[in-house]
Amino acid sequence: MPQLDLLVIGDINPDLVISGEDLHPDFGQAEIIAEHASLVVGGSASITAVGAARLGLRTGACGVVGDDSLGKFMFDQLEAAGVATDHLRVEELRPTGISAVLVERDDRAIITAPGTISDLAPEDLDMLGDVPAAHVHVSSYYLMSPAFRTALPAHLRRFRTNGCTTSIDTNWDPSGEWLLDDALAAVDLFLPNKTELLEIAGRSSIGDALDVLTRGGCTVVVKAGEDGAFTRSDGLMIRAPIPAITGFVDAIGAGDSFNAGFIAARHHGLGVADALKVAVAVGSLSTRAAGGTGGQPDWGEALLWAGLEP
Repeated sequence: MPQLDLLVIGDINPDLVISGEDLHPDFGQAEIIAEHASLVVGGSASITAVGAARLGLRTGACGVVGDDSLGKFMFDQLEAAGVATDHLRVEELRPTGISAVLVERDDRAIITAPGTISDLAPEDLDMLGDVPAAHVHVSSYYLMSPAFRTALPAHLRRFRTNGCTTSIDTNWDPSGEWLLDDALAAVDLFLPNKTELLEIAGRSSIGDALDVLTRGGCTVVVKAGEDGAFTRSDGLMIRAPIPAITGFVDAIGAGDSFNAGFIAARHHGLGVADALKVAVAVGSLSTRAAGGTGGQPDWGEALLWAGLEP
């Protein structure tokens, strides 16, 4: 039995979340006033890991931080959330990455200083055992270095050969190339949003995109914002609407919380349809607080909002 239920590999960094009504900066040393600012856990991998730990999974994170105050912040926050940090590497000569997230009502803009975010290397994968966890999830694929992305599929196959299940959430591709074939063939589960789905498949319709991306046998679960989420199982389309949750603050990391919810639900033995309901509930509940982790629910609350029996 592996010591971890879930290992999340990817971007480990804080977010500086700044919210207000009009955050469009004017250069020329002009100053604008924000309503609120907070330093919180950021990075798709970090948010997914914290969310899964709150849902009861023994969770670890694999990534790189700098030897600085932001790196220490991430170590402290992950450990406080119950996330194992054994596979975090400290890069002494590089700064920890950080994203400044400007939030205006239901929209946001992100400015990222990558720092160590993309410093994961093939050697970090080499250090992982054949069964690092029951499930291995990869976040922010397109922010990783070319060398890491090239090495990743072989390691995902290694994990699967030894009994692990695997998943990936690419997030946005800043390069606009949307190349994923080798990695997609090595995972059991792909968790894109609707835009990412269509870009990666190179198709204009959801049905055609699913036809393309499920050819290798992987399950594709699609996040569709206010339309909830959907997947195809046994040839049938399954959809879960979002619950009527009040107190929206921001949607930062909602997709990452969704990932944690789906992975946790499957780990706890739920079928695909019920896992989709839990994932949508977890993602929706995460919007109740600033940043990606402050509003994340525990397992009981997730089941309640999913309309399932505890």
